[in-house]
Amino acid sequence: MNDAVNQTNTETANVIVAADDVGMTFDGAHHALDNVSLSIEGGEFVSIIGPSGCGKSTLLRLIAGLAEPTAGTLTVGGLLPAEARRAWHPMAFVFQDATLLPWRNVIDNIQLPLELERTDLSANRSIVPESLKLIGLSETDAAKYPRMLSGGMRMRVSLARALVTDPALLMLDEPFGALDEMTRQRLNEDLLRIWAEKKWTALFVTHNVAEAVFLSQRILVMGTAPGRIIADVAVPFAYPRSPALRAEADFARLTGEVSARLREASL
Repeated sequence: MNDAVNQTNTETANVIVAADDVGMTFDGAHHALDNVSLSIEGGEFVSIIGPSGCGKSTLLRLIAGLAEPTAGTLTVGGLLPAEARRAWHPMAFVFQDATLLPWRNVIDNIQLPLELERTDLSANRSIVPESLKLIGLSETDAAKYPRMLSGGMRMRVSLARALVTDPALLMLDEPFGALDEMTRQRLNEDLLRIWAEKKWTALFVTHNVAEAVFLSQRILVMGTAPGRIIADVAVPFAYPRSPALRAEADFARLTGEVSARLREASL
């Protein structure tokens, strides 16, 4: 296991996210993040794990341009995150809750980002149906309202809504945390299938170590008080990843090693 924080040269043209000694302090007193440095290349699938309250979601919000760090430098595609959102439109965000609008049906929820971007839907009629198909929902689901969907189906719609703009960077903040284990595993497999097809860069926050190992090429382990990256773990398993991988000894071994680091981070 590589315990050193990744030191990839942030000047590399393929780097999508670059953070150098990033810190975040709230109200001048609460230090949420300190000396966070990382480099994420285009097309990578990277998971972030750590104890509750260690700043995982805060880090994702900074990368998304929803807040600004109080120390250090952070860029997305070579721009400040807020500038990247305006100039490049590269980012999409999936939250733990599906956050669907209850008065809109599935299709109308999926196409909401396109409406906000004033995309001419009449000239791009295939975008929303293709997104619906991509995440495994049928045409019969298109007219349903959120109240008519299971938790897993609502999360699929939330994922389709994020992907409809064809982002270069997809950030997911514990999107499957409230789902049962079987539904979570199926969505993990579908997420990898879509990632392999679309090749966006993924930053995935989770508390589930096995989920992080199954999905990722790298796992960033965060410590707390204040939040910082204490390990950058390479995941050696080749893609595509079969569900059978979860039963293999090497998978269990790596999951145990990462879990041990997570326990250390909680001390």
